[in-house]
This record gives sequence, C-alpha cells and structure tokens, in this order.
Amino acid sequence: MRRSVCILGCIVLALAGFAGCSGKNGGAADSSASSDSSLSSADQAIAKRKAEAKKTGKYPKVVMCFMNWAGAPKGIARINKTISAYTEEKLGLDVELEILDAASYSQGMTLMLSSGEQADIFNAISVGYTPSVNKGFCLDLEGDNLIQTYGKGILDTMGKTLTDACRIGGKLYGLPQSRDMAIGAFGIAIGKEYLDGIGYDYNSMYTADSSEIIYTGMDTITSIFAKLHAKYPDKYVFSPQEASLGQGLVYDGIGGDNYGVLLDPEHSLEVGDLWSSKMFRDYCALMYSWNQKGYISKDALTDDTASTLQVKAGSAMSYATATKPGIKQQESNLCGRPVIIFQTGPDFMKSSSPSSMPWCINSTTADPVAAMQFLNAAYTDPVLSNLLCWGEEGKEYRKTADGHITFYDGINAQNSGYYNNVNWELPNQFIAYVWEGDDLDIWERMAKFNNNAEVSKAMGFAFDNTNVANEYTALTNVYKEYAFQLMYGFTNPDTGIPVMVSKMKAAGLEKYIDAKKKALAAWAGTGK
Repeated sequence: MRRSVCILGCIVLALAGFAGCSGKNGGAADSSASSDSSLSSADQAIAKRKAEAKKTGKYPKVVMCFMNWAGAPKGIARINKTISAYTEEKLGLDVELEILDAASYSQGMTLMLSSGEQADIFNAISVGYTPSVNKGFCLDLEGDNLIQTYGKGILDTMGKTLTDACRIGGKLYGLPQSRDMAIGAFGIAIGKEYLDGIGYDYNSMYTADSSEIIYTGMDTITSIFAKLHAKYPDKYVFSPQEASLGQGLVYDGIGGDNYGVLLDPEHSLEVGDLWSSKMFRDYCALMYSWNQKGYISKDALTDDTASTLQVKAGSAMSYATATKPGIKQQESNLCGRPVIIFQTGPDFMKSSSPSSMPWCINSTTADPVAAMQFLNAAYTDPVLSNLLCWGEEGKEYRKTADGHITFYDGINAQNSGYYNNVNWELPNQFIAYVWEGDDLDIWERMAKFNNNAEVSKAMGFAFDNTNVANEYTALTNVYKEYAFQLMYGFTNPDTGIPVMVSKMKAAGLEKYIDAKKKALAAWAGTGK
C-alpha cells in the first residue's frame, strides 16, 4: 500500500517577496512610521526597529544556530556581514550565523541554550526535539499568535500536514524544512575511483528509470566490499555511523526515538521493541561480519569524523546514506570526489521525519517577533535562502548559461569560504539555485519522491514523553553504553544484544513502550 502525503507549498520555486516585508518599508523609517495604522503588525515591527536603529546606529541582532559537518566555514564573518546588509534593509535587523561542527553540535547547542547565551533560532538536529521541548528550550510558536502574525509565509510554504506533524502535546514548538521527507533505505555510497580500480561495471546497472541510483541487494554490496578490501588493504572499506541504523532499516521510531517502534509501519500500528527484533539482530550481524573481515576501522568507536570527510580524506571508501533525488551529486560534493550510489531498501517516510530536525525559537529569546520574522524570510525569500545555502555570488559561486550555479572561478569544495552543503537542514532550499550536476527540476522530483514513498500509518503522531522522562534518560544511557559496540560490529550480536535488552528492561523500556502504546492508541482513536 502506498499513501500520498499532501505537502502543500513544498515545490515553490520562487517567491517575489515574503510576508511582513513590503517594498514600501525598504528604506529608513522614522518613529512615526512605526505607529502608522495603515501598516500591518509585521510591517510596524520592522519600521520600529529601523527607527530605533536610526537613532542608535545599531540594529538588533538575531542569532541563528545550526550544524555543519566540518563546523563554521572560514568565510562566515563575511557571510554574516552580507546577510546583515540585506536583512537591515528588509527586516530592520542584523543576523549572525552560529555554525557548529556535527560532532560537537548536541553538546555545544545544549550548553548555549541552558546557559543563556544568545541563540534565538536553532535547529534541533542531534539535540533532540522532544528533549529540547521537555527542557524548556523551545518557544510555543503559536503563543500570542506569533507565527500567524509574523510567520504566515512559513505556514503557507510548508502546509498544514507537515507543520502539524511537528506538534508535541498539541503545541507547535518547531517547524519542518523543505527537503526529502522520505528516505531511500540503506543506500551505500562508494568512491567511483575505487570501483574503477577493481574494474567494477556499475554503468551497466543503471536503468532507464534510474540514472543516479543503482538498485540492488546487500549481497552485491558485500561482494564489492570483498574486492575493495583485497585491492586497497591500506584503506577501510566502510565507515559506520549512528544514523545508518535509522536510514537503513524500515521501521518507524514513533515519537522521535527508538524506545518503542513500529516494526511494520506501512501496515500496522503495533508498537514493538526494536532492540530484540530480528531486524536489529540481522543488521548487527551484517556489521559484525564486515568488522570481522577488516572492513571497518578499529578506531570507529572513538573517531567521530563524519564519514563523508573520511572518504574525502581517502581513509575510507564507502558509507551508508539515505538516498533521494539528487543524492549522487550531494554526496559527491560532500566527499570532494565522485561517488556511486547503491540502494538496497525501499523508499519510505517515517512519521517523525517532518520533526526530526525542526527549526525552533529559543524560549528565552529577547525578541520573538524579530526571530520569527527572520525565520519567515528564510522560508520565503529566495535572496536570503541563496545566501544561507550557497554564500555569495561572485565569491562562492557563479551562474551557468543553462540556469545552474557552480563554483566561482578558482574555487572548489576545499578552498571555498562558505560551502555548507547541509541545505537539507536549512529552512527552504527549494527556492534557492540548483547546483550544477542536479537536474533543474530536482525539487519537483523531490516532491514526487516524497509523495510516492511508502508512508508510516503513524504519520502526524507526536509523543510527549514528559511522564517517562526519567526512563528516557536511563534508556539513552544504556543505548550509549551498548548500542554502538553492536551497530559498528565490535560485539557479537548473539551475546551482546541479550545483555543490552536486559539492561534496557531494567531501565524501564517496557514502561516507556506502554506509554507510547497508550498515546498512539489515543491518537488513532482506538481507545485501547
């Protein structure tokens, strides 16, 4: 069974402006403009900020925090200045991008949010959306009609279905971005040069319907790995990562965590235990087999370098990734070398996908209106979206004759001052330019990909784990102690999984799963 999800506004290619930023407020405003009753509330807020800045010579600042694989790019100060020059004119405020590397983002962002350091807007990726809400980090975006008044463009762009999927306890604390909501399960990216080196004929494996992804089985991948290991014994064949579990296995971690999941999400709302399932055991057995054969680095448990950076550096040859339209170009860019993409599982959309990395406003922000208006612009203004996604034209990139963009002359992924390439994390890449190598219709294809994927029956379900927060913490501690050994293939699953499951049960796994079952039943209207 395949179900379509209504994703309103997610294939917007260009918007002339954005809500709350009319052209008549483009110039400086005097104090009387801020009280002009002919202006909307949004325009009045902009006019007031401009009037104050005219007096003080200083615009209020909004700090936007997110992660990049390698951390803040070297040109970040220049980009902040360029964005601020634009937002001073459009919104009457300055902007500072605070970009942390992926390995330190969770800890660093949590510290910023708990210490009172300015972090007006943040992405909850790896920090955890539900934990962020439970810790009081997230502002209710509908309080005092904040988003309805100052962020209507976001609601129009993302649509009700995806926006409502980010509700927790009925309240809206975060917002999805325009990206691939579905995943192509258990994709494997392998450096093209290494496949060429073993004489592997991947070109014959493409089909008329698929010119960028090769659909095959895991037996094919294992066979390729054996040949790569024999040819390149000085390199590690496969770089494991935590995300590979969720990107590789077709289950639904309802509520945004893996303590109680749907093991047959397309057909059933039955909540089961992932850790004691055959699905998890088979996954760990595969990783254990690869590790025993020497395909995985012995330092994998302590080396937190992103897999793409390991391939980029030439220490590893492959890694797992979720696939989607445009994945081949995206991963080649990240790796700094061409990669070939294989996919061994189906296309699938989890219920938590829209809320897996939502954009939130800090509950302690000094100016929620300014934060919301900037966020609204990030979703709706192509100029701002391009600055966030690609940096500056003429410095980072240039336009091509056919409508794409590519690196500016003399610039590449290694020396670019701003090469984020985490555009899927940013609010709305769909209104930004398309990079050379991707089809110009990539975003229409992405919408089709989302709509045609298998969809979890729990789409739209959100779990408030406040009443079992202690159990969540205890379970997470057990997970951190045991799961990586299993998922990276360092522990035999026949002996390791029973130990971890026993520890999780002692930590309250069954109580946590029961709480999910009750919440899901209430959401589904079964009354069970």
